[in-house]
Amino acid sequence: MFVDLSFFEVEAGHQRSFEQDFGTIVEQARATSGCVTSELVRMDEDYHYVWVERWENREEHNNFNEILFGRLLPSLPDIGRYASRLVDRDAEGYVIG
Repeated sequence: MFVDLSFFEVEAGHQRSFEQDFGTIVEQARATSGCVTSELVRMDEDYHYVWVERWENREEHNNFNEILFGRLLPSLPDIGRYASRLVDRDAEGYVIG
């Protein structure tokens, strides 16, 4: 099982918008073949979130990324105005056992 963690920082006052807007992406991932789980987690750190995705394999994840970057994110142009992905914190890996 492949796991992807994506971290975000959201400007103060925009948390509700981010949760609503990004929630559509989380739901779309859940509905995609090969997705085991997709969850947006509000972290204890102020204005920080992590998107936790679990996929049957990396190929299924990569297939979804084509949809994510090709169609879903471009349909949410405002999200980049108040949220930043913290790429230096992102992580990928495989479940052991």
